[in-house]
Amino acid sequence: MKKITLIKLLFILFCIPGFLVAQQKNSYEKCLTDAYNAEMLQNYPNMMGSESFRQQLNTKIEELSNSPQRRVVIEIPLVVHVLHNGEPIGTGANISDAQVLSQVTVMNEDFRRIMGTPGYNTHADGADVEVEFVMAQRTPDGCPTNGINRVNICQDGTNSAAIDSWKAQTIWDRDLYMNMWSSKYVGDMAGILGFAQFPGGSAATDGVSAGHTYFGSSDYDDGTFQLSPPYDKGRTMTHEVGHYLGLFHTFQGGCNGGDQVADTPAVDNPNFGCPTGHESCGTIDMIENYMDYTDDTCMNIFTNGQKARVQAVLAGVRSGLASSNGATPLPDVNDDGAIAVASVNPATCGPEFTPSVRITNYGTATMTSATISYDVDGGSSENYNWSGSLAADSSVDVELPTIMSTAGDHTFNVSISNPGNARSCNDNASTCITLNDSPMIAATTQVHLELTTDNYCEETSWEFSNQDGVVLYSGGPYVQNVQDNTTFNYDFDVMDGECYSFQIFDAYGDGICCDFGNGSYQLTTDDDTVLISGGEFGDDERLSLTAQSLSVDEFTINNISLYPNPTYGVLNISVSNNELPDSYHIYNMLGQTVATKQISSNADLSINSSQLSNGMYFVKIMKNDASVTLPFIKE
Repeated sequence: MKKITLIKLLFILFCIPGFLVAQQKNSYEKCLTDAYNAEMLQNYPNMMGSESFRQQLNTKIEELSNSPQRRVVIEIPLVVHVLHNGEPIGTGANISDAQVLSQVTVMNEDFRRIMGTPGYNTHADGADVEVEFVMAQRTPDGCPTNGINRVNICQDGTNSAAIDSWKAQTIWDRDLYMNMWSSKYVGDMAGILGFAQFPGGSAATDGVSAGHTYFGSSDYDDGTFQLSPPYDKGRTMTHEVGHYLGLFHTFQGGCNGGDQVADTPAVDNPNFGCPTGHESCGTIDMIENYMDYTDDTCMNIFTNGQKARVQAVLAGVRSGLASSNGATPLPDVNDDGAIAVASVNPATCGPEFTPSVRITNYGTATMTSATISYDVDGGSSENYNWSGSLAADSSVDVELPTIMSTAGDHTFNVSISNPGNARSCNDNASTCITLNDSPMIAATTQVHLELTTDNYCEETSWEFSNQDGVVLYSGGPYVQNVQDNTTFNYDFDVMDGECYSFQIFDAYGDGICCDFGNGSYQLTTDDDTVLISGGEFGDDERLSLTAQSLSVDEFTINNISLYPNPTYGVLNISVSNNELPDSYHIYNMLGQTVATKQISSNADLSINSSQLSNGMYFVKIMKNDASVTLPFIKE
């Protein structure tokens, strides 16, 4: 990594020499929990990690060990917050329901030591922790839920600051639910698998977090999972939930045995891979323990001592979880339709999007119809009438008509109404969306990329895609220490009239210039016209373009304009080269066509807008295979 932040510095200090070994053996920092909580301990001096917490927990362990009452298995209601960037469900950070549920399955196998699963072991000290995890059935405000909360954060990934910010914005009552977050880790989180908050810390951020490619198990992959071996069996979250429930790393304190558990042998440094028989501190390391750093397939043990700590935490500082009704279903109602935004699907080329919404039937009767109302930024709304046959506790994704708007940030709002609806708390949903500019017109048969890497070429990658999002060409990440400060040249074939997108990424989030080398890139046409150039950006930078033959390259946004804009009556199309377009279409903010005209004379370039309601519209002006879309306002 390029910079040493406070969190990273604490991590290094807390884990030396383990951190150094980790960097030599593995490019991943498996767990940021120690660093995260070392910083939080400064503001919460009685949380886990303090002497006062240790004493209180030991008292509770002793109390439970002397209790004649038989304890029952504790069910913990959990909510999974999926932080994404508006991708369709099952794509990118917007991981599928099946991937989420596979993670819950693995945690139950591991904490319950279930026979016939990878969580079972025959070790003499192996324990059934007697904790089960159940998806929430009701929200804090009394709505039905499946326990998966999808949140479009309108950004491509989360660094450490963004994770804490979104945790605070999305968290459910930490005393009643275990909160889990899945997101794409970028910036100072790149290469980290996950982290947890120890008991007793801030109520605003309490829970566990993991990168989306380490959340779930490939053992249950239905074809939608996105996971990264060798951490693809769900043990990142088993490990982090262990922290959340009061467990330290087994190598805490090295040979001094700082994990405060008697039946876990002291370990001098974290173990990686699966080094069977590895010895340190005079004993054989328990490499199978979930609180070490070994590969997912190597892990399968919580000990009786660790169980005692978990049970004491659940009887003490996290006792609210054991008595929560968060996993108890709400009373049945006959009709209850709910709606959520599944994805927004912004177009690669131009300021339009095709939203998909998810209708869920939380009633007992089959749902056969509903009216979906939607708008952009609180403007005029449109209705979409859905009909079908949706059984109880089932969902269906509905694609709405394409909506045209303006480039930049917007809010998409949607609501549902269905006959006899008994609950209104889940009838509305909103999400942010960022729309792209209209594509640049490029008169060329090829697009040429010249890329010079910086001192950290392993952070750089790029993609050249068509308008359907299919990646046609890609490069990077480049080879660390080998391809630093190196110039590469690439050529991309393009077809006349087709739209394309180029996007360059930096995994650390600080571009390729200029603090750590003078990296740069530029895209050019066949005649060396520069389409875009740069190097100073954050996580990514993009350009969309439409390839046009030389015979029509003069038909561009540069020589077409509208006036007066805003307009009260007649709106005029001005064409600087005196060539008449073929036709125009006028669309409202929801992408609906409100007027169409074939152009045969200059008189047809004057548009009578008196019949239009006040608001924003778009006129799409076409000639041959080319088109230009311009916004205007009717007042």
